[in-house]
Amino acid sequence: MVKISAIVITYNEERNIGRCIDSLRAVADEIVVIDSFSKDRTREICEEKGVRFIEHAFKSHIDQKNYAVTQASYEIVLSLDADEYLSEELTKGILEVKRTWPCEAYRMNRLSNYGGKWIRHGNWYPDQKIRLWNRQIGFWGGENPHDKVILRTGVKVMHLKGDILHRAYVNSAETLSKIQNYSEIFARENTGRKSSSVAKIIIRSTFAFFKSFILKRGFLDGFEGLMVAMAVSNHVFYKYSKLYEANHRAMLGKRLIISRTDNMGDVILTLPLLGYLKSIVPDLKISFIGKGYTRAIIQHCIFVDEFLDREEILKDPKQLRLQRADTAIFIFPDRELAKLARQAGIKHRVATAHRWYNWLYCNHLVDFSRFKSNLHESQLNFKLLKPFKLNGDVDTSELIPFYGLQPSQEVYSPKISQTKFNLIIHPKSKGSAREWPLDSYLKLVEALSPESFEIFVTGLKSEGDLIREQRPELLQHPNVTDLTGKFNLEELTTFISQADGLLACSTGVLHLAAALGVHSLGLYSPMKPIHPGRWKPIGKNATYLALKKDCSLCRNSTNCECINSISVEEVKQQLENFRSRKVIHRKLIPKTEAA
Repeated sequence: MVKISAIVITYNEERNIGRCIDSLRAVADEIVVIDSFSKDRTREICEEKGVRFIEHAFKSHIDQKNYAVTQASYEIVLSLDADEYLSEELTKGILEVKRTWPCEAYRMNRLSNYGGKWIRHGNWYPDQKIRLWNRQIGFWGGENPHDKVILRTGVKVMHLKGDILHRAYVNSAETLSKIQNYSEIFARENTGRKSSSVAKIIIRSTFAFFKSFILKRGFLDGFEGLMVAMAVSNHVFYKYSKLYEANHRAMLGKRLIISRTDNMGDVILTLPLLGYLKSIVPDLKISFIGKGYTRAIIQHCIFVDEFLDREEILKDPKQLRLQRADTAIFIFPDRELAKLARQAGIKHRVATAHRWYNWLYCNHLVDFSRFKSNLHESQLNFKLLKPFKLNGDVDTSELIPFYGLQPSQEVYSPKISQTKFNLIIHPKSKGSAREWPLDSYLKLVEALSPESFEIFVTGLKSEGDLIREQRPELLQHPNVTDLTGKFNLEELTTFISQADGLLACSTGVLHLAAALGVHSLGLYSPMKPIHPGRWKPIGKNATYLALKKDCSLCRNSTNCECINSISVEEVKQQLENFRSRKVIHRKLIPKTEAA
């Protein structure tokens, strides 16, 4: 007579483990329970029943069951799950072969229970399993979580009468919970190894129901047979749906290039995309290709691992190959870089379908138009995540935590006040936006109290020269510090972060201030596509002013009546609101902390 080691793996099985152990006593010479650190009474019940109880960290069903086999004292092992037990007929069959041991492995039927009814038709029965074998000729394999015993080639298997009784499904809620869990495991285990498609999802899940309910006569089990057929179909649907999503997300890889080779404001509005991707794939390495002058911004983003200068790549294309990137996303269309990305062997290259050259050099094309869209520029960037089945529809408020800008803490102006509201005015935009008149800025400066506001005017040296030529009184005002031409971009970024507020038209500096959390007020024309719906500042303290109307009268002119119509009083009132919020904030913070 052979000796049998019964092995069971458990986790929080207080409801089932006692019944399982009791059914094994008649046939097993030892019972070994491998537990994944249960938090219920599983251990207590096992110890009361005198079994050998071993705790072992769970990696997967297959790993755990193979570990359990190694803990058996005898060569012959009988494996049950905690929610299974032996029928009387199967117990007799095992005792009989235990005496004579005519084969090295034995197969038996499993009879599952749904909602108190034994299901004898459909996909769930006879559900044959090899559970009794000589461990020298077999091991656990298959795919998680639906493991199976893999035997050496040529091993004879004998079928035993009787059933493994399986009480796993109390009701539909528990069934759906297990379907979600098992389908998640399937997708995780098979990502990149198995394929899925919309057609496969539909066909396989539909056929699974038909096979269980019709071909295997699940209808004979009545309502419970219908529930089982639906559960089988749901399981197939979810496991291939989740695999479909997982395979697409896996295409992103671990090394990503983001290319945005236009201007500062556009780059800043791209940064939330990077933060979002890092929240999905924390170990993702992101390299950012940009214009050289944007380096100061990009390198201060905690979500960027490396900055790449576009011009340097064009001079030395091997830099792109050395990145060993899995994916390149061209936020801003760039024919030369797209061509180099293909030559560098970057596997996934994503771009808009609305550029003819992308059809030559990119293999994932997304059909959307920035010019015609009513979405914000920052939202449009997310459209390029479509090939990876990631969220392409986000609200602008969701993007605020994802900028990740951390400027240096150096102080570039000794005039930063600890008591006044430090306001930066950035009047010019290098012609990229409709600008509020310099006369209006001057009137605003004259209207703001010098006891409440410390005012700084920033801009390029050429912009400062233009202001001195057109309205010198603005920079000569006693309450204004002229900082035009004084800062490079890195210094300006740090200075803005130390100020309290910024006023500008639709320009990169406005988006920079908004991203840094500074009180930011943008002045806009309502004309598409430069309207605030497309280009408003996005930040926790950012807002804008624009006339509520549709207007295209100044499309061919830089003189915009709509932005000219924004009154000094409106702007002043918003800046006063900013100052009031700052005062309230200071009162709420203890003096020692505020200092």
